[in-house]
Amino acid sequence: MTQYIETAINLYQYIVAKHWNGQALIGPDPGIRFNYRIGRFIKSYLRHVHWKDSYYYLQAQGYWVLSNWALFVRTNKTAYRDVALCCSDYMLSQQRDDGAWDYPNPEWKGRVATNEGTWGALGLLEAYRHSTDQTFLKSALDWHKYLIGVTGFQAVGDELAINYFAGSGNSRVPNNSITVLRFVAELASLTQDKSFMKPSVGLLNFIRRVQKPTGEFPYAVKSTSQEQTKSHFQCYQYNAFECLNLIRYYEITGDEIVLAIITKLLDFLSQGLAEAGYAFYDCHNRYRTVTYHTAALGAAFSKATQLGLTGYDDLTTQARACVLRLQRPDGGFIHSQRDYHLLTDQRSYPRYLTMILYHLLHLEGVV
Repeated sequence: MTQYIETAINLYQYIVAKHWNGQALIGPDPGIRFNYRIGRFIKSYLRHVHWKDSYYYLQAQGYWVLSNWALFVRTNKTAYRDVALCCSDYMLSQQRDDGAWDYPNPEWKGRVATNEGTWGALGLLEAYRHSTDQTFLKSALDWHKYLIGVTGFQAVGDELAINYFAGSGNSRVPNNSITVLRFVAELASLTQDKSFMKPSVGLLNFIRRVQKPTGEFPYAVKSTSQEQTKSHFQCYQYNAFECLNLIRYYEITGDEIVLAIITKLLDFLSQGLAEAGYAFYDCHNRYRTVTYHTAALGAAFSKATQLGLTGYDDLTTQARACVLRLQRPDGGFIHSQRDYHLLTDQRSYPRYLTMILYHLLHLEGVV
């Protein structure tokens, strides 16, 4: 057992003890708006108070299922398979008749978020890949039908961008479109039905156009109805996620067009690590550190090397050494440090802990 697998398994055991109820991962989340800016720090410093803020995030379940299948393949221990199947079964029970899932945070009550549902569906596709249980495939297909028919795309010329929320014409967010690009490729590959790839040309046109000369993707660009843009927001972690999803898309399709996008993106990410190994929060904030950001960058560099791209070994080593240093004796991780230069968030968030777990497995080459 390598040091990195051992680190991942220690984290896995922590997540099971802290957040796994036998069917799903449940726990707090940094959230949005006031809670993200202020509330989570109050809760962190008063974390022995019983805060009523445990949520069921589908994104956490998706990462959890993917990680469990990866560990099952690596170890052949049936306990990982059983957890993946239980979690997938519970996702089925929570899916609405129209194929969507409700957003858990009360501040966004009534909305259906693209990334939330798509990551859940990616977990279900992985469950189908290993079990061949058609109910998991049907659930992912129902989500796909909802994405196409209800969530909808914004079309600008020959570009397509998926909406952030169902039926909403807000700013176009490249991260969401890249996740959906991976999703349709996974669907086409598993079903051998190339019709699922129909949106991919428009999505790729959008993705290629908005990528900056530096290789960075902006967080948001103007929509068909709004002029609002947001160039920088947690730049390096979002771009790391985008890089990983584009690499997965390339692994599935062999589409050479995307390789140039990935190479430029890696040039940008290469500027995202401090000498100490942690990921910068964004282009204008280099003091705040968030653990899962560093894990995501390390995973992107590791996957680049596995893809045959050179020059990323030292960056991978820096990032994973930093993550290993941050693991607590109980297997968990501090969420963030140096927020507003002086605050620390030590709460345990299952959504982000599963991201760290999944990306640790990338570092080991298991995923």
